[in-house]
Amino acid sequence: MSIGMPEDLRRTVEEITMNKLSGIKGRIETINFVDSVIEELKKRGIALNDDLEAMIRPYVVDILWSLRKKGMISIDEDLLHFTVTK
Repeated sequence: MSIGMPEDLRRTVEEITMNKLSGIKGRIETINFVDSVIEELKKRGIALNDDLEAMIRPYVVDILWSLRKKGMISIDEDLLHFTVTK
């Protein structure tokens, strides 16, 4: 899903995602988590147009999905919530 996304932005999204995951306790709504990553990008002064934001949102979910495969998080069947396990 990161096709067309600048490499430096992709790395920043990955960094923010991992940093935010380290502070999570308990169960969280996936959409709220994705929104928090977008907000952090904006706080860092990264200008996001609609196209970039449309690429970033599914990319964050892709990152979460890969972490689920590694056993680092568990995602509810409906994909609406997840829990950090490690």
